[in-house]
Amino acid sequence: MRKLFLVLVGSAWLPFAGAAEPAQGSVFHDANGNGLFDQGEDGLPGVLVSDGEEVVVTDEGGRWELPLGEDVIYFVIQPSGWQVPLNERNLPQFFHIHKPAGSPEGMRFEGVPPTGPLPESIHFPLTRSEAGEEFSFFAFGDPQPYSEEQVEFFRRDIVEEAKLVEGPVGGVTLGDIVGDDLDLYEPMTAAIAQMGLPWWQIHGNHDMNFDAASEELADETFERIFGPATYAFQIGKVTFLALDNVLYPNHHTQNRYVGGFMDRQITFIANLLKHVPEDHLILSMMHIPLFDEDYADTFLDEHRKRFFALFEKHPHTLSLSAHTHMQRHHFFHHEHDHWPHVQAPHHHYNVGTTSGSWWGGALDERGIPETTMRDGTPNGYAILQFEGNEYRYDYKVANAPADYQMNVHLTKAVHAGGRTSVNLAVNFFNGSEQAKVEFRVDGESWRSARRSERIDPSYAYLALKREFDEAPRPGRPLPAPQECFHLWTARIRADRLEPGTHEVEVRVTDRFGRVFQDQGSFEVLQAIE
Repeated sequence: MRKLFLVLVGSAWLPFAGAAEPAQGSVFHDANGNGLFDQGEDGLPGVLVSDGEEVVVTDEGGRWELPLGEDVIYFVIQPSGWQVPLNERNLPQFFHIHKPAGSPEGMRFEGVPPTGPLPESIHFPLTRSEAGEEFSFFAFGDPQPYSEEQVEFFRRDIVEEAKLVEGPVGGVTLGDIVGDDLDLYEPMTAAIAQMGLPWWQIHGNHDMNFDAASEELADETFERIFGPATYAFQIGKVTFLALDNVLYPNHHTQNRYVGGFMDRQITFIANLLKHVPEDHLILSMMHIPLFDEDYADTFLDEHRKRFFALFEKHPHTLSLSAHTHMQRHHFFHHEHDHWPHVQAPHHHYNVGTTSGSWWGGALDERGIPETTMRDGTPNGYAILQFEGNEYRYDYKVANAPADYQMNVHLTKAVHAGGRTSVNLAVNFFNGSEQAKVEFRVDGESWRSARRSERIDPSYAYLALKREFDEAPRPGRPLPAPQECFHLWTARIRADRLEPGTHEVEVRVTDRFGRVFQDQGSFEVLQAIE
């Protein structure tokens, strides 16, 4: 603890803080699960502990020591084979907040109350975990409710279905847990607790304290409920790196906020990776995508370069984001993007959102919005499967069969004769440049469709349909369409086809060699005389 002395200043004796003793404590095997370091329980050596900048390793007795600060969160990095405690809402309890003065006064949403003096020892309990090197994990993008009604949409549309999925050992919300109203953290954590799994959280641009005076203070309410906004944990041969990459207030560009990293985060990652085996998969989880969106420079180039340079000795990587309310797979390469590995490009998965287009769209028979994203992807969630340092991923559309992986759009009818053609558009929701899309008409030979970065015609029709409906169903209008990065197109010559209905089969091969199929049809009408 800090030692206080009295010193004479002028004619008054004033308190003076002498050299501060470090923060210290232990990581231990909580054999009886009561959260207390009881007599007979063992300290755990070789476990990583951090203050969000420095990273230290516990000694043979499980002891750790870090510098004392006045606004710091000390946390344990959950090691493989172990599990940190969970509270009643299944939120991991892996941290100790030391903020003697508490959050600044006058903030709209409650921050961290004054914590008082630092305890003499901070002990982090761990229990055994059954998760091995093969496991699966949920990734939810942007629930982003703006009301308790929308929290209920999320619970009924996403949680009620996803909690029945067998296999995942945990999950993460990739930011925008709520939509600006931080009081909604309470019902949202209650809803997500029904998943019955350890649930980790990422800080998003709609999770911020907008009255913060500096970047360091924009996550005060988040910290009170979830702990540090930058942290890490390990399962199997995967190191999960959770990063708050929303810089607000933004002192770099003219935008209100921008994607990037604070210096202390770069230091934390560098210090952490010193202790991570080179054959581990490093899974970076953040809110704002690492790539720039087409309509703006949304991520700072120099920050991306600094971030990429940290992985020089770690070629096995994946990163996740959300934020855009679209789904996209982007690959960063050595020759163009400053990625340090020539043979292994960096894969960034911008996950589709649970809220779709901000809970927009007509209400379905359940009273829940049919909330399709602007690129034509229905709302849903990702499930990642890990085997050692290798991974696969699936996208599950909410309230739909598991094999619903694409939407096939065809011109409905054309007249015979002339040089008429039918337009085919296949939106493979989880597609990337590494997927292959083929089609055939009436059982003839297979042909390849061409990947086209353009607007999905099915979504364009859906977004405009409400304007022309005589009696539109209740619900908010959908936003204007935007370019889709997982659309394949082709033109089918119809001038030589007989009048009648013609069947089109579509098959998609994803980057893992898995094949998905769907079909559609169009009609050739009699030639116009």
